[in-house]
Amino acid sequence: MAKSMPASTERPIFRFKVKEKGSGDGLLEVDPNESVPMLYIYRPNKDKQKVACTDVVAEKPVLHPRQLELRIKSRNKSITMQFASRREREQLAGALAYLSQRVKTSPSVVPLKVWMGTWNMGDAPPPDPSLGSLTDWCKIHEDYDIICFTVQECSYKPRHGYKSCEEDWFKTVEALVGKRYFRVDKQSLQSIRVIVFAKVEHRDYVTAVMNKTEATGIAGVYGNKGGVCVSFSIRETRLCFVGCHLAAHQENIEDRNANYAEIVAGLTKMGWKDFWFTNEYHHIFWAGDLNYRIDYDRQKVVQLCYQGLEGWRELYKYDQLQKELAKETVFIDFNESQPLFQPTYKYDRQKDVYPDDSKKRIPSWCDRILWKSMAEEQIVQEDYFATQSVHGSDHRPVYSVFKLDCRNPYIPRSIIDNLNAPPAEHAADVLDSAARSCLVIRHLAGHDLEASDPNGYSDPYVVFMSNVLQNDYRTSVQSRTLNPSWEGGGFGKEGVPVLYVNFEEKEYLESEFLWFSVYDYDISTADDPLGQGHMRLKGITDGLEHHFCVRLQGAGKTTGMLSGTIQLSLYGKS
Repeated sequence: MAKSMPASTERPIFRFKVKEKGSGDGLLEVDPNESVPMLYIYRPNKDKQKVACTDVVAEKPVLHPRQLELRIKSRNKSITMQFASRREREQLAGALAYLSQRVKTSPSVVPLKVWMGTWNMGDAPPPDPSLGSLTDWCKIHEDYDIICFTVQECSYKPRHGYKSCEEDWFKTVEALVGKRYFRVDKQSLQSIRVIVFAKVEHRDYVTAVMNKTEATGIAGVYGNKGGVCVSFSIRETRLCFVGCHLAAHQENIEDRNANYAEIVAGLTKMGWKDFWFTNEYHHIFWAGDLNYRIDYDRQKVVQLCYQGLEGWRELYKYDQLQKELAKETVFIDFNESQPLFQPTYKYDRQKDVYPDDSKKRIPSWCDRILWKSMAEEQIVQEDYFATQSVHGSDHRPVYSVFKLDCRNPYIPRSIIDNLNAPPAEHAADVLDSAARSCLVIRHLAGHDLEASDPNGYSDPYVVFMSNVLQNDYRTSVQSRTLNPSWEGGGFGKEGVPVLYVNFEEKEYLESEFLWFSVYDYDISTADDPLGQGHMRLKGITDGLEHHFCVRLQGAGKTTGMLSGTIQLSLYGKS
């Protein structure tokens, strides 16, 4: 980033050399001196564009850490620019956020209230929102920030002149949430659907929206079973919502576990390259007809269903899902509260009773909501319940309410000082000095890694990734081992490189994470991902050496451990 230093007391103008796909070299210029701070965009063979900073939303593409997508609201147009480094991208994004006043320097987080609901509709149409029972399920007056509906077996004759069941259902819930919300995204896999809404006031903060499906039905391709997903960033928090329908029938526990692993593998193609998607979001909300049953005598189950909290707690001892969670065969590191409501399947479609049927199916909590959050991300589950008043299906809908801390983009003080200081007071070397501060990894070791090669070993190396790093960094390769170790801890030493940070400020560093992605090196084919893990950088700014030990995960299971020490080395300080 270059700074133009005018002779007057004006604040400096900042310039960034960039590249635009298909257009070649370009230049972005931020001028904070005008009555409304402006962004100037220079591109080859195109007229200069002048845009108010308040009219620009800076989106950070998930898959491209040095790119920034500039969304110009008034023109409904986006321009994607490539920067020389991740640090320069962060400088411009921070400057735009600060000058547009969309983001204040404090607080660092804002509260966010999330509602998620799941319902197996039994291929029956929903009640009309005007009749009220859907609002018993999603209580719109509670003023949620994010609303997500996921449904299964949503296949019925469309009503109200709609052309498809999909259109009917999505329009029904759009009418339910009303004009205070906008649709973030939607997705369907045959009769499995998900749709996410956010309050209109969050529109400028919702970026990097993606969706994906993964079929796990007949032959692994038919979409009667599988998962659907919508993910996005809101401010600096990445959220993911998954809806699914897993294998049916009492005895098919292993099939349900396998369906979960298939969905994880399929949805992984949506996010970071070679990264299992369950490892990369601040919060994942996973709901659906998971189909895990209660393994107990049917007559006793029915009796206990009607005995309230005491009966439900007794039934939970025989719940298949809680046993699989305890064994870590599925949903590793996900959380679920004990369902303190009647089992949601199998009901009479119009009455709140469990009828005798020819197949003697046992009432069960088939419909569940789980969540997973990154280390020390603040989240509280405020409610988890079923809605008995919504009839029509042999399942009853379930919902959960969460309150979480949503991250504001942290704007480093060095950016604010550079934007505000007149030339006489401008510290020209502030950004340069921060660029030479680094994280130092020592005593790095892998433990019980996955074998990827026919010889029963792997040739592992580690890639380090973080928003606070100037680039991704990687270790050397260790040959034929499942328990590798690397040297590190010094400038220029082989093994583990030093990790240069964008900015050295305490609040900036301690709010972020460091990701470890372990690969098996292959000479002739693409390297195989062995798993990923992460640690929060909280506490590292004291300059001391800190020990870490993180669990690696891949394909929905644990794939080893990674340990070592980490220390922040500040430029110019011993």
